[in-house]
Amino acid sequence: MTAASALVRQLRAVAGIPIYQIILFIALTAGVSVSALAEEKSVVIVNASVQANNLTRSELRQIFTGHLQYWSDGKKIHVFVLDDTNALHKTFCREKLQMFPYQLSRLWNQLTYSGQGVTPTHVPSQVALINAIEHTPGAIGYMENGLTIQAKQLEVRE
Repeated sequence: MTAASALVRQLRAVAGIPIYQIILFIALTAGVSVSALAEEKSVVIVNASVQANNLTRSELRQIFTGHLQYWSDGKKIHVFVLDDTNALHKTFCREKLQMFPYQLSRLWNQLTYSGQGVTPTHVPSQVALINAIEHTPGAIGYMENGLTIQAKQLEVRE
């Protein structure tokens, strides 16, 4: 038995503290950020022609909800997404946009039917999405974290 597991058992026996609280306490006192424990699974990517290197979460939401349609240099933004049922799309919506896919679809439908915007281009696979972004000036989309591509990855700030 390691010293850490012995300490956890003693704390649990003496104080009756639930195990998850003990682990959280150890992680925080060791200087480990809880958010760092949950690694991001999706990243935002853009065509190499896009001048931006980062976006705020608010700007990203405005782009993906159709409220921001042009980059700061005046180029048209072309949004590419996967189907609402795709696991990567669900992850991207939760992690980056902090909304559910159906909420995003409703917003796009409202903009389209009111004539204020067009729906994003849906592609059948992550490979097709990356290819579309790499070959479409002004394009934005997402992919799984850790892949190597020619498109540029953007940092999303709070």
